[in-house]
Amino acid sequence: MKHRWPTSLHSQTEAIFHAVRSIREAKADSALGIRSFGSWKVYKYEAHRFVEFMIGNGRTSILDTASAHDDMAAYLEERLAHYVEKKRSRQTMETILSALGKFEYAINHYIEIHALKIPRLEAEKLRMDFYARSRTQLRKSSKLFDNRAYPDPVRLIAAISDGTFQLQASLQYEGGLRTEGVGAPSNRRLKNPLTSNGLRGISADPVTSSPVGVVASVEKGGKKTEHFVSVSTYQRLEEYISRHGKLESDYFAYVEAINAAAHQTGQYAPGRGSHGLKHNFAQERYLECIAHGLTHEQALQQTSLETSHFRLREILTYTRG
Repeated sequence: MKHRWPTSLHSQTEAIFHAVRSIREAKADSALGIRSFGSWKVYKYEAHRFVEFMIGNGRTSILDTASAHDDMAAYLEERLAHYVEKKRSRQTMETILSALGKFEYAINHYIEIHALKIPRLEAEKLRMDFYARSRTQLRKSSKLFDNRAYPDPVRLIAAISDGTFQLQASLQYEGGLRTEGVGAPSNRRLKNPLTSNGLRGISADPVTSSPVGVVASVEKGGKKTEHFVSVSTYQRLEEYISRHGKLESDYFAYVEAINAAAHQTGQYAPGRGSHGLKHNFAQERYLECIAHGLTHEQALQQTSLETSHFRLREILTYTRG
């Protein structure tokens, strides 16, 4: 198999994870691959955060396994200190350790299948040391969920039985809209239905250049924002508005439907609600921007604009752990 190696560390990360993606495969067929869609998203997200740390250290290849090991040690030290200071639970640290374990496996698998003459990444002992330290320095759990994003938003949305609520959830997840943007403002005195005025047609995604549906909405503070959703979801929205005249629902009934689906799919945590879908959007959109060549700052800026935030520090609430 020919070895073609990308120059961007984020593209390199996508390459190694692609080789271990085993979604829908039986465990017996792929014992160490990543089969869960939710796990796939979480592990890649954490791996890209670590790679951003490597870039800050001037690294040019994740296959420089000696440097990757040194950076992993420094990164885990920094993360543990941060979580101790912020009184986070060890669940968050354990998620990072699991993700970096898959990162290690993905690198070594890539080295093996391409018969590369470079040392394997041997970081299991390092991760186990930090696992032991996290058990003594961090609480087992926290009343606050450290990452409000849903592990598997696609399955969550599929579990919503009401067609109106399911469409609203799809728009939030795919386009980063707030609840008031999908016609469900939390303040019952306000009316903000999504009407045909918000349908802006099919256009090219400004980041990926792929066809997307453009939905314009007025949200917090009267900000008008254009959001980009899949063509299929856009067409569902067009049909819904053509039939009903507008997309609108009661906020509390909408959130109750999301929470019920979260319980049904084992993803419920206090405080997630509808806003968790916006966290999913922000985290995935940021990584999509990075994968298409945007810098860290440019990716934050683009994600910020699409979530109706206009200061970079606001979007960090969604993209950090």
